[in-house]
Amino acid sequence: MKRQINTFLLSISLGAVTVHSYAQTEITKDCFLQVNQAKELLIGSDTLSKNEAAAISLLQQCVAQNDAQAQYILGLLHKKGIGMPVNEKEAFKYIELAAKQDYPEAVCELGVLYKDGIGCTLNFDTAIAYFSKAEALGYSKGSYSIGYLYFKGLGSIEQDYDKAIEWFTQSDYPMAQHWLGICNYFGYGMPVNKEKALELLLTNEHATNSEILAEHLENTPDLLNLGIQKENTLKASEFSTSKINEVVSTTAEQGAKETIEITKATLAGEWKGKLIELDWAGKRMNRSFPITLNLTKNEQTQDLDYSVAVNNATSTSYGIFLDDSFYFDNFSMALPRLYQDNTIKYQLDYNVLSVNTIEIKEINTIRYLVANVDTQVIDWNEPGPPMLVVLGNTKALTDNGQEIDEDLIEALAQLQDDSFITLYPNPFKNDLLIQYDLAEDSVTSVELYSFAGEFTKTIVANETQTVGNHLYHVDGSAYQNGLYVVRVTANNTVHTKLIIKE
Repeated sequence: MKRQINTFLLSISLGAVTVHSYAQTEITKDCFLQVNQAKELLIGSDTLSKNEAAAISLLQQCVAQNDAQAQYILGLLHKKGIGMPVNEKEAFKYIELAAKQDYPEAVCELGVLYKDGIGCTLNFDTAIAYFSKAEALGYSKGSYSIGYLYFKGLGSIEQDYDKAIEWFTQSDYPMAQHWLGICNYFGYGMPVNKEKALELLLTNEHATNSEILAEHLENTPDLLNLGIQKENTLKASEFSTSKINEVVSTTAEQGAKETIEITKATLAGEWKGKLIELDWAGKRMNRSFPITLNLTKNEQTQDLDYSVAVNNATSTSYGIFLDDSFYFDNFSMALPRLYQDNTIKYQLDYNVLSVNTIEIKEINTIRYLVANVDTQVIDWNEPGPPMLVVLGNTKALTDNGQEIDEDLIEALAQLQDDSFITLYPNPFKNDLLIQYDLAEDSVTSVELYSFAGEFTKTIVANETQTVGNHLYHVDGSAYQNGLYVVRVTANNTVHTKLIIKE
């Protein structure tokens, strides 16, 4: 709770450095004093005991007088559950009231609520509109927030480093400068410029994590994967098409290359190889971790149980195989932070949701399994960066005395197709975005149904759709918790993906 309150107080303290016209009337003068007193009561000091109830009472008095800052802070209290239970609807109501008065911080926070679907319908276009308005009102966190969406490609926003850098550059918000430092150092959307990166980080006075990151980068200048031993990683490198073709053609000369049908039987067994984390554009390998996956048939469920060992930790439970995907129950892992800019938490916790678009290729009598990996960063409640697994059948490896080499990992990883269906967020609580990209005009159907089969919702029924991206919003707030299937049929080709409602 202490950490939550400190984060909250940092956010509301920004209101004190933004000039607002409180001195126009006696009422607003009184509220200016009362709101500041409420802030002190929320924190407590040597001379003033913390009293959340008294703080809320003062804020409510000013809310009754239509004071924008009081509305904004009361909304944040409802959102974070400080001094009261969490109430997303009330949070949205009060923050929207403040935003309607053009209170910049509230306008930006309203964008956050729409981005996360808190107290409102999830809508990234509306989120960006409010972030842009906050920027126009002089609150540069708005432009930073847009840049962050483009940097990671969250939700319905297509990942784009160029647009991210454009928005970061025009923002005075400290975290914008922090991310520009990261872009310069690691060459995201621009040539690598470590000198410029360190300059940006070391001069970023209002972001302590920039100083921490700069110190770490200076102490480990040759490591991209911060906090991981060099021998356990692959260096970041752009995928080379010519190199891939050379590797694939070489392996083809050594032995026939065959694609194996994906079934429970062909998946069963022990696999060993690499879990590869890509950059947010999915074009470059940032780092990799040794991973062992053991899949065994469960005689009761007739599905597959799993045991996974990654980064020196093991998870064991049951899974579900559907089409070309395998879904994990209760698989979590902790990985070192890629950007080591925090002295308190050096690792991030991930939920591993599934491996999908699985392919098994046989090269020179050795079977290789390649798949995309869907993860959720628990700490941030966001999707994790793109990840892949490239695994070899360990029995074949032992018999042949061969191991997966790094060139072959790059080749197989590059040949992996993206999943046709994108779901956000995953897992979902209320709102769900279903997105897919058609390569040609197609007769399309989209369905959502519970895995057990009790519930079915038709979203699109045999509709002729044009080439390009298609996005649908589903209000799942009334759905029961559990496992659901999204099925998209395009010109008689069926694509499916599982998702959890929690």
